[in-house]
Amino acid sequence: MAPGHLVTGSFSLPSALQARATNAANPGSAYVPLAETSGTPTPLLAWSGPVTSDPLTLGFRQSIEATDVLRSGSYSKALTFTLSTTAP
Repeated sequence: MAPGHLVTGSFSLPSALQARATNAANPGSAYVPLAETSGTPTPLLAWSGPVTSDPLTLGFRQSIEATDVLRSGSYSKALTFTLSTTAP
């Protein structure tokens, strides 16, 4: 339900969850909204060649507008992370 959006029960937030990945070479990577189509990847970081031992940090944020309706309860979304050796 509601790909890319946090949900609680049958209700979803209007804005998509945003994610980013940073590493030493890309410390200022921008947040991007998660894809709103199921099965569509959201690329977060890319390398120009093989790398080893390149730690990265994942960040998430959610925009809540003044007019957004919030429901009580916990919001969640299951995410799948894929490391691809070719363009998705």
